[in-house]
Amino acid sequence: MLFGAIAIAVVSSLLFTVSIMNPLVPTPFYLLILAWIISYGIIAVLPLIYLAEYWFLSRKNGFGKITLISAVLLSILSFIYFWVAWEYGLKYQGELHTQLVAAENGIGFLILLTVAYKGVKANSKPIQYSANLFMFLLLAWCAFPYLGELP
Repeated sequence: MLFGAIAIAVVSSLLFTVSIMNPLVPTPFYLLILAWIISYGIIAVLPLIYLAEYWFLSRKNGFGKITLISAVLLSILSFIYFWVAWEYGLKYQGELHTQLVAAENGIGFLILLTVAYKGVKANSKPIQYSANLFMFLLLAWCAFPYLGELP
């Protein structure tokens, strides 16, 4: 649990390691907005949400299903996001960047859905915890990347 929070913090801090976004550090747009508001405080936002979610939900019988449903919803929202923001990505980030980041997201969400489903199917808490951590890492790294939508 604590290792997961630290890993999420490290991934969230990648935003501050580059001067311009690239396919390796695509920067989720909500982290970018939070960075404008609370600067380096964004490094703690997702880890704190992860710890709170873990604390309140991990011992529940339906934890795996909650993670799977969250993964499905985030996957759908990610698809919609790329559909809406695709033209911005092509215009402001370029075709290659937009395609690579979309592929990263697609592969990432496919892995997430597979692991979350396997965790529910096998009724395995370690697999469910892994899926939950992977979901937060995906949110910190590349889910809903900034593609130039904001002025």
